[in-house]
Amino acid sequence: METVAHPESGLWKATLTAPDLDLVETPWGHCRIHALAVTNDDEGRPWDDEMDDLDPTAPSALKLHFDLDYIVREVQSGPPRGIEFWVAPATLIFSNVWGIVGSLRSVCMPLELTNLRQIPSWHDWPVDEPCWHLEGRDMDLRFQAWTYTLYVRRPPRLGHRVLWMDERGGISFDPHPFT
Repeated sequence: METVAHPESGLWKATLTAPDLDLVETPWGHCRIHALAVTNDDEGRPWDDEMDDLDPTAPSALKLHFDLDYIVREVQSGPPRGIEFWVAPATLIFSNVWGIVGSLRSVCMPLELTNLRQIPSWHDWPVDEPCWHLEGRDMDLRFQAWTYTLYVRRPPRLGHRVLWMDERGGISFDPHPFT
Protein backbone atom coordinates (compact mmCIF):
# COMPACT_ATOMS: atom_id res chain seq x y z
CA MET A 1 0.00 0.00 0.00
CA GLU A 2 1.34 3.42 -0.99
CA THR A 3 1.60 6.11 1.68
CA VAL A 4 0.05 9.51 1.08
CA ALA A 5 2.69 12.22 0.58
CA HIS A 6 0.83 14.93 2.52
CA PRO A 7 -2.52 13.81 4.00
CA GLU A 8 -3.61 17.24 5.32
CA SER A 9 -3.58 18.81 1.86
CA GLY A 10 -4.81 15.75 -0.01
CA LEU A 11 -1.56 15.42 -2.01
CA TRP A 12 -1.19 11.68 -2.47
CA LYS A 13 2.07 11.68 -4.49
CA ALA A 14 4.95 14.13 -4.69
CA THR A 15 5.90 13.06 -8.23
CA LEU A 16 2.99 13.13 -10.64
CA THR A 17 3.17 11.88 -14.23
CA ALA A 18 0.60 11.63 -17.02
CA PRO A 19 -1.21 8.61 -15.50
CA ASP A 20 -1.39 10.37 -12.09
CA LEU A 21 -2.24 13.92 -13.11
CA ASP A 22 -4.51 15.03 -15.93
CA LEU A 23 -3.16 18.51 -16.65
CA VAL A 24 -6.28 19.45 -18.58
CA GLU A 25 -8.57 18.60 -15.65
CA THR A 26 -6.34 20.29 -13.06
CA PRO A 27 -7.75 23.66 -11.92
CA TRP A 28 -4.79 26.01 -12.35
CA GLY A 29 -6.57 29.01 -10.75
CA HIS A 30 -3.97 31.69 -11.40
CA CYS A 31 -1.01 29.49 -10.55
CA ARG A 32 2.10 31.67 -10.17
CA ILE A 33 5.00 30.85 -12.48
CA HIS A 34 8.26 32.09 -10.99
CA ALA A 35 10.54 31.00 -13.85
CA LEU A 36 10.65 28.99 -17.06
CA ALA A 37 13.49 27.48 -19.03
CA VAL A 38 14.10 25.47 -22.16
CA THR A 39 16.97 22.97 -21.91
CA ASN A 40 18.52 20.53 -24.33
CA ASP A 41 19.59 17.08 -23.15
CA ASP A 42 21.87 16.86 -26.18
CA GLU A 43 24.11 19.67 -24.91
CA GLY A 44 27.65 19.19 -26.11
CA ARG A 45 26.68 16.92 -28.98
CA PRO A 46 28.10 18.07 -32.31
CA TRP A 47 25.40 19.47 -34.56
CA ASP A 48 25.55 19.51 -38.32
CA ASP A 49 25.05 22.98 -39.76
CA GLU A 50 22.66 21.53 -42.33
CA MET A 51 19.13 21.77 -40.92
CA ASP A 52 17.47 20.25 -43.98
CA ASP A 53 18.47 16.70 -43.03
CA LEU A 54 16.66 16.75 -39.67
CA ASP A 55 14.00 14.08 -39.29
CA PRO A 56 10.83 15.76 -37.92
CA THR A 57 9.64 12.38 -36.60
CA ALA A 58 12.74 11.89 -34.42
CA PRO A 59 12.33 12.61 -30.70
CA SER A 60 13.40 16.02 -29.48
CA ALA A 61 15.86 16.40 -26.63
CA LEU A 62 14.30 19.68 -25.52
CA LYS A 63 12.63 20.04 -22.14
CA LEU A 64 10.40 22.88 -21.04
CA HIS A 65 10.65 23.59 -17.28
CA PHE A 66 8.30 25.66 -15.13
CA ASP A 67 9.04 26.66 -11.54
CA LEU A 68 5.59 27.30 -10.10
CA ASP A 69 3.45 27.44 -6.99
CA TYR A 70 1.29 24.36 -7.44
CA ILE A 71 -2.13 24.75 -5.87
CA VAL A 72 -2.92 21.34 -4.43
CA ARG A 73 -6.35 22.29 -3.11
CA GLU A 74 -8.53 25.33 -2.42
CA VAL A 75 -10.14 25.52 1.02
CA GLN A 76 -13.27 27.55 1.74
CA SER A 77 -12.98 28.88 5.27
CA GLY A 78 -15.18 31.27 7.18
CA PRO A 79 -14.46 34.91 7.92
CA PRO A 80 -12.11 36.60 8.39
CA ARG A 81 -9.86 34.54 6.07
CA GLY A 82 -12.28 33.47 3.31
CA ILE A 83 -10.41 31.27 0.82
CA GLU A 84 -7.10 29.60 1.59
CA PHE A 85 -4.94 27.31 -0.50
CA TRP A 86 -2.74 24.28 0.05
CA VAL A 87 0.17 25.33 -2.15
CA ALA A 88 3.67 23.96 -2.71
CA PRO A 89 6.69 24.86 -4.84
CA ALA A 90 6.87 22.52 -7.80
CA THR A 91 8.73 21.87 -11.02
CA LEU A 92 6.63 21.01 -14.07
CA ILE A 93 8.72 19.50 -16.87
CA PHE A 94 7.49 18.73 -20.37
CA SER A 95 9.82 16.29 -22.16
CA ASN A 96 10.58 15.79 -25.84
CA VAL A 97 9.31 19.27 -26.68
CA TRP A 98 9.25 20.84 -30.11
CA GLY A 99 7.38 23.46 -32.10
CA ILE A 100 7.30 26.07 -29.32
CA VAL A 101 5.44 29.20 -30.39
CA GLY A 102 3.79 32.01 -28.50
CA SER A 103 4.54 35.10 -26.52
CA LEU A 104 5.61 36.37 -23.14
CA ARG A 105 4.26 39.90 -23.07
CA SER A 106 5.87 41.14 -19.88
CA VAL A 107 9.07 40.54 -18.01
CA CYS A 108 8.11 43.03 -15.30
CA MET A 109 4.93 41.36 -14.04
CA PRO A 110 4.77 37.84 -12.62
CA LEU A 111 3.40 35.18 -14.94
CA GLU A 112 0.26 33.34 -13.91
CA LEU A 113 -1.04 30.17 -15.50
CA THR A 114 -4.81 30.35 -15.90
CA ASN A 115 -5.48 27.57 -18.40
CA LEU A 116 -3.63 24.55 -19.71
CA ARG A 117 -5.26 22.44 -22.40
CA GLN A 118 -4.56 20.09 -25.26
CA ILE A 119 -5.25 21.44 -28.74
CA PRO A 120 -5.19 20.13 -32.31
CA SER A 121 -1.85 20.36 -34.08
CA TRP A 122 -1.28 23.74 -35.75
CA HIS A 123 1.37 22.54 -38.21
CA ASP A 124 1.72 19.77 -40.77
CA TRP A 125 4.52 17.80 -39.14
CA PRO A 126 4.16 14.03 -39.42
CA VAL A 127 4.23 13.67 -35.63
CA ASP A 128 1.15 12.58 -33.74
CA GLU A 129 1.94 13.78 -30.21
CA PRO A 130 -0.04 15.95 -27.83
CA CYS A 131 -0.12 19.68 -28.50
CA TRP A 132 -0.38 21.91 -25.46
CA HIS A 133 -1.65 25.46 -25.01
CA LEU A 134 -0.64 27.35 -21.86
CA GLU A 135 -2.55 30.55 -21.28
CA GLY A 136 -2.10 33.09 -18.56
CA ARG A 137 -1.58 36.66 -17.60
CA ASP A 138 0.98 38.07 -20.05
CA MET A 139 1.73 34.66 -21.61
CA ASP A 140 0.48 32.43 -24.38
CA LEU A 141 2.54 29.35 -25.35
CA ARG A 142 1.85 26.42 -27.67
CA PHE A 143 4.08 23.40 -28.16
CA GLN A 144 4.16 19.65 -28.62
CA ALA A 145 5.52 17.32 -25.94
CA TRP A 146 5.57 13.57 -25.47
CA THR A 147 5.10 13.60 -21.72
CA TYR A 148 5.22 15.63 -18.53
CA THR A 149 6.13 15.25 -14.85
CA LEU A 150 5.26 17.46 -11.88
CA TYR A 151 7.70 17.32 -8.95
CA VAL A 152 6.37 18.80 -5.69
CA ARG A 153 9.58 19.99 -4.05
CA ARG A 154 8.33 20.89 -0.53
CA PRO A 155 5.30 19.93 1.54
CA PRO A 156 2.22 22.08 0.81
CA ARG A 157 1.45 25.02 3.10
CA LEU A 158 -1.98 26.38 3.95
CA GLY A 159 -2.35 30.10 3.22
CA HIS A 160 -2.17 32.43 0.24
CA ARG A 161 -1.93 31.04 -3.31
CA VAL A 162 1.53 32.58 -3.85
CA LEU A 163 4.52 31.55 -1.73
CA TRP A 164 7.26 33.89 -0.58
CA MET A 165 10.73 33.09 -1.94
CA ASP A 166 11.98 31.84 1.43
CA GLU A 167 8.92 29.54 1.74
CA ARG A 168 9.67 27.97 -1.61
CA GLY A 169 13.46 27.82 -1.41
CA GLY A 170 14.02 30.42 -4.12
CA ILE A 171 13.86 29.75 -7.86
CA SER A 172 14.47 26.11 -8.76
CA PHE A 173 13.97 23.60 -11.54
CA ASP A 174 14.99 20.74 -9.27
CA PRO A 175 13.36 17.49 -10.45
CA HIS A 176 13.30 15.94 -6.99
CA PRO A 177 10.18 15.59 -4.82
CA PHE A 178 10.12 16.24 -1.07
CA THR A 179 9.33 12.55 -0.36
